[in-house]
Amino acid sequence: MTTNSKPGHGEGDPESAKRFNEAETRFVDSARGKQKVRDGAKVRPEHEAELAQAERLGKARARGAEVALPLKRGPKR
Repeated sequence: MTTNSKPGHGEGDPESAKRFNEAETRFVDSARGKQKVRDGAKVRPEHEAELAQAERLGKARARGAEVALPLKRGPKR
């Protein structure tokens, strides 16, 4: 178990959080980071229908509609 020289910061400390945030910002702003962002937006064709259904359900809930989710049931035992 390590001792924290600056107690009172919970599970992290402001200096570490600042370093992480700055490194993350540098990565996202880099050419490699921008390419990863573009690649992340691509959807595989086999997932398009599932994502479209999830989007419809989310929008319906946002409007306040009561949407019954289909029950996923495992194999009978």
